[in-house]
Amino acid sequence: AARGGTPGVELISPPPHHDTYSIEDLGQLIHDAKAARVRVIVKLVSSEGIGTIAVGVAKAGADVINIAGNTGGTGAAAVTSLKYTGRAAEIGVAEVHQALALNGIRQKVILRCSGAMQTGLDVVKACLLGADSFEFGTTALMMLKCVMAKNCNVKCPAGLTTNPEVFDGDPRALAQYLLNIAHDVREILAKLGFVSLDEARGRSDLLHLLDHPATVGQLNLRNMLQPVEEKIIKDPTYMEADYSLDEALFEQFKAQIEEGNKEKIVLRPNSPLSNRNKSVGGRFAIDLERLLNYESKLSDGVVLKDNRGRSFLDKNSVKIVTSGSAGQSFGAFCNDGMLLEHTGTCNDGVGKGACGGQIIVRSPSGGGNGHGENVLVGNFALFGATGGRTFIEGQAGDRFAVRNSGSTAVVEGVGEFCAEYMTNGAILNIGGFSKGFGNGMSGGFAYQFDPEGLIENAVSEESVITGRLGECDLTDEIHEKPVKQMLEWHYCATRSVKAEQILASWDQSKKQIAWIMPKALLQYQDASEVLAAKSRKDLLEELSTRLTDFLVAEVKERWKEKSAVVDGYVPSAADAGSISYHKLLNSYVVLNQAQQIAQKKLAGASEAVLDRAAKNLILTKDYNLMSSLAKLAKSALQDYSDNELAVLISSSRLTDFKITLLLRNVLNMDSLPTYSWIMHQDRKNRSKIGSIPSFDEVFSNEATKHILSNTNYLRSEADVLHSH
Repeated sequence: AARGGTPGVELISPPPHHDTYSIEDLGQLIHDAKAARVRVIVKLVSSEGIGTIAVGVAKAGADVINIAGNTGGTGAAAVTSLKYTGRAAEIGVAEVHQALALNGIRQKVILRCSGAMQTGLDVVKACLLGADSFEFGTTALMMLKCVMAKNCNVKCPAGLTTNPEVFDGDPRALAQYLLNIAHDVREILAKLGFVSLDEARGRSDLLHLLDHPATVGQLNLRNMLQPVEEKIIKDPTYMEADYSLDEALFEQFKAQIEEGNKEKIVLRPNSPLSNRNKSVGGRFAIDLERLLNYESKLSDGVVLKDNRGRSFLDKNSVKIVTSGSAGQSFGAFCNDGMLLEHTGTCNDGVGKGACGGQIIVRSPSGGGNGHGENVLVGNFALFGATGGRTFIEGQAGDRFAVRNSGSTAVVEGVGEFCAEYMTNGAILNIGGFSKGFGNGMSGGFAYQFDPEGLIENAVSEESVITGRLGECDLTDEIHEKPVKQMLEWHYCATRSVKAEQILASWDQSKKQIAWIMPKALLQYQDASEVLAAKSRKDLLEELSTRLTDFLVAEVKERWKEKSAVVDGYVPSAADAGSISYHKLLNSYVVLNQAQQIAQKKLAGASEAVLDRAAKNLILTKDYNLMSSLAKLAKSALQDYSDNELAVLISSSRLTDFKITLLLRNVLNMDSLPTYSWIMHQDRKNRSKIGSIPSFDEVFSNEATKHILSNTNYLRSEADVLHSH
């Protein structure tokens, strides 16, 4: 799920990696991105003032500026987004080229045109207006048999994105198309007297405007064709992203680890940090991942491997000790095995994109105990973090843990909009707070030490609900142990006086701790809330759809893996009622329905053609197939009560959530209350209806009826599934 969110729960805010409100924000984002030693491409929409914007983007450090127009668009875009939106890319390209040339920075960036390129003439025209590079999207997809179904991320009928098994396009067609484009461009350039596209770039004087009788309005585009003399700077010096501190520390680390040093490695820079030291730890984290998994095979014992084969360092294997006043994005992309321990202050973006490891910010001497008197980190700390732990022995600015997607953090005071748009993870604040707490929160859990009882007036009532430890045993079952564990971690990391005081009087202090959880999580995964919000018709509709998806996915997965259904299981009379027996019956019904639909569509076709058609219906989750199976699924569910249907839906949604957590790219996520919540909901569901039947059991009775009523369709005595 996007941003580590809960499957089915809509995200309140879109998921960018960074909020960009100014050119300075963009500059910092580009600096962060270049930690990975990559080229940075910034896409701008052709609109009024794009030239001025592009100059700022170039100065911010972008390597490529991509100008997008009002034509083209990917197959996933809505039809309404493909027409009458924005203005022509050519206008934007011309304006940006002129602005960059006049400011003497044209040579700093590559200008790319994304204007639905189709022919060599399109390329040459864009070049004459000032483009260096040319993007092919829609037409390239067409060469690969894209049918523009606008369903790329769900069910691509051409098999380009979601069903490679049914893809029958030929990549050589795309290669030949691009070769033809290149040949066409060479011929046009030859006619114009140019040897290369570089020579033709910016020669807008070779373009002419035509007065057409169908022209509407008096739009004057002649200034767009005015050639601009480019100011060439000889031997330019640019202020590029500076990662010298990270690189020096990494060389020290690399030398020690390649020598087989199994002890904890401690690294210190030569001097205290200052505001010019941005993204400290960012390049170190990226280079660490590259070293462990792509560049070097280190001896056993130095590194560990997870269940996917990824190499990573053991907890706190390398400790980087710093002091002073760190610049923006301290601890960005913090990786497994890293421990960043900083004594002093940090600017905005601490732990941005952290995916593992631990960040500790200790309070230097001085500072007060009141709210706002010991601010150690700036705004939007842990922006988009997906894992790891952060402990701050002081206060943070606004938007603490904004879009946090898996990190665990303890802080001693926050500004406005704490936990904004949070989708997973857990945070605990044992200091002051302000308005907008949990605004747009859709996942994860937050906790607030609130002896004055003010949190209810500070939270976003549209997004979250609150309660307190000690109110009832059920909530304490979910929240008390995770909160206490997080507080103990914080004390061990920082020796915080506040944490020590709360732990010393835990039985009393815990009653002053409020829990904050998203309404969406409760409404989506709690059976009682599901039952209150949906009619029986809605319950049957959702559950039959889920059941159908489950049944088809079982067969589809076997085909994709080229393995036998239920591992080649052959049933016997004694097996009736076993899970394997149910799975086999259900899988047969899916295949049987697909074959019947294929026969209706391709009457008289050969058996091989029918088998191929039936397979594609399953792999693409054909609408007719899914509809016919959904009818059978509804019949199978009719005997269940409303309460049982609600529990089945809740259990199914929880299963989706568990699977999503298991499939996360980042495994270093504690999120203790999330797992407590899942276990609590499982117990609650079982207490409502006892044993929760699996989808295989739910459908099998209907499958048996279906098989008995369609015995004449069997082509042979052998199970047709095993023949595939």
